[in-house]
Amino acid sequence: MHLFKKTPLNKVHHDLKARMTNFAGWELPMWFTSILEEHKAVRSRAGMFDVSHMSRVWVSGRKAGQFLDKVLTRSVRRLEIGSSQLCLLCLEDGGILDDLWVYHVAVDQYLLVWNVGDTERKLDWLFHWSESDPDITFKNATDDTAMVAVQGPAVCQLDSMKALCNLPRFGHARVKIDKLEVFGARTGYTGEDGFELISSTADAPPLWRVLMDQGVKPCGLGARDILRLEAGMMLSGQDMDDRTNPFEADLAWLVDFGKRDFVGKRSLLEIRRQGIGRKLVGFKIKGRGIARSGYSIFKSGQKVGKVTSGGYAPALGMSIGLGYVPVELSIIGTEIEILIRDKLVSAQIVNRRFYKKGGLNEPEGIQIHTGA
Repeated sequence: MHLFKKTPLNKVHHDLKARMTNFAGWELPMWFTSILEEHKAVRSRAGMFDVSHMSRVWVSGRKAGQFLDKVLTRSVRRLEIGSSQLCLLCLEDGGILDDLWVYHVAVDQYLLVWNVGDTERKLDWLFHWSESDPDITFKNATDDTAMVAVQGPAVCQLDSMKALCNLPRFGHARVKIDKLEVFGARTGYTGEDGFELISSTADAPPLWRVLMDQGVKPCGLGARDILRLEAGMMLSGQDMDDRTNPFEADLAWLVDFGKRDFVGKRSLLEIRRQGIGRKLVGFKIKGRGIARSGYSIFKSGQKVGKVTSGGYAPALGMSIGLGYVPVELSIIGTEIEILIRDKLVSAQIVNRRFYKKGGLNEPEGIQIHTGA
C-alpha cells in the first residue's frame, strides 16, 4: 500500500469526489468533473487549483539578498519589496536544478516557491552554499501552509479578489479574504490573469469554500497541464532538468550575465561561447494523433529528437507539444514528424508560446516553474 503525502485540502477534494492521482508522492486531484470543463472554466471565467505540494521556503537574514544573488541566475537585491521574479537555480556545470519564483517580502526577507521534485536536494544545495552563515536563515514552510492558484479572465470580478486586483503583474501583498489572512501574488501557470494564495493549513478549506461559493471552479492536474502547455510554459523535470542548460531550454533570458558572479556562471559563459547542439521547440501536429512525452521526433526518416510534453489544446483546436531537436532544425516553419503509435505523423515547428491572451505571454511574463 502506497502512503502519499496529503495537502490540507485533501478531505475537501475527496468530499467533492475528485479523481485522485499520485503526483511526485502527493495525492492530488486529476479532475473534479472533467478536464475539458475545467480547462474551459479557466479560459473563460475562473478556476482554482490546489498547489500546496509546491515548496515554500523563507530565506531571511542580513545576508539573505547577497546569498540569493550568489545561487540564482538573476539579481535578487534589485527587486523592490512587494515584487517578484522567476529565476533559475543552476548547478556549477550550468545544469538547471530548478526554476523558481522569488518574492521580496520585506527587508532581508524573501520567499522562494519551487517545484515539488527533489526538494531535499534543493534545500541541501542552498545549505551548502550558505556555508552555515548565521546571517542567513532558512525556514521550510511547506507543511505549515497551503497554496491555491486562482486563474482566469474573470478573477478580478470576484469579491474575494478585489483586495489583490490593484497589484501589478508579479506583485504581492498580505490581505484578508473573508477574514482569512493570505499572502497573495499575481503570478500563475496558465497564461491567464490570476493569483496564487498562500494561507495557513487551517484556513485552506474555508478559503476554498469561499472561492467555490463565488463560482470559482475546482480544477485538477489534467487541466493544469493542458493550460500550461498551451501557454508554452515548461514543466521542470520533464521539459528541463539538471542535464539541460538555459540555452538549450530557451531560458537564456533568465540569466543575468551582467551580475558579478553566481553559481554556474563560468560554465554558462563557456557554453555560450561554444554554442549548443539542441534546442527546445514548440510544434503543432498537422496530421491526426497526439504527441506524448517520450515520443521520438524524426526528420527525413532519421530520429533527431524527443518530445518532452504534448497533448490536445482545446483553446487552439489542435495537438501541440514541446521537444528537443538539433539547433539547425529549430527554425520556425521547419517540417518534422512525430512517431505516434508506430506511424510517422507530420508536424511543424512553431512559436512555443502557442496561446496568447492579454499580453501576459511576453518573455518576462512567462512562468515556467511550478511543476504542476
